[in-house]
Amino acid sequence: MIESEWFEYISLVFAILLFVSLYFNFKFIKKLHTHHENSQSLIKSAYFNSVTELPNLSNIELVISEQIDRARRHNKKFILTAMKVNNYADIKSESKEKADTYMHEAANRLLTLVRDEDIVGHIEEDVFLIVFNEYLEDGNYSKITERIESVFIGDPHLHTDGNIDFQVTLGCSEYPDHGVNVHSLIEHAKSAALK
Repeated sequence: MIESEWFEYISLVFAILLFVSLYFNFKFIKKLHTHHENSQSLIKSAYFNSVTELPNLSNIELVISEQIDRARRHNKKFILTAMKVNNYADIKSESKEKADTYMHEAANRLLTLVRDEDIVGHIEEDVFLIVFNEYLEDGNYSKITERIESVFIGDPHLHTDGNIDFQVTLGCSEYPDHGVNVHSLIEHAKSAALK
């Protein structure tokens, strides 16, 4: 009889300990999951543009830095192209939502034009930057810029009251002719797009 009471007591203690263990394990797993989601969200906001979800300036700077190292090792050149959307401020003054839709459309158009090995970034509210792989030949670059200019001539496919024409200008910089570091290459391309 005493043995059966001890057995019930031990079983009860074991059940309570199991329940407490499961409860704390569940809380720990939930906390880990929340931490992982927060980390992913932080990474996304740190390295990607919130409107277009393209790489932002911080991300593009890392890409260009790696590209400089690779081009230096292989004694190659590479090209950056900045595309400024000149009428962005006018559209944003009407509506932020309309401006976001407009820039999203611009991003989609750019993405259809570049090769898989090239990277498109959204580095400022009204500026995109394309980092072309170092194996892009000069003749092919002019074809790509012609395609970019032609694709922005058509009306945007926006669900708005009226069509808004894209007004874009392009500028480029070439490593190492226009700069040997990230900042100088980006600034040269942006300055050329403003002319």
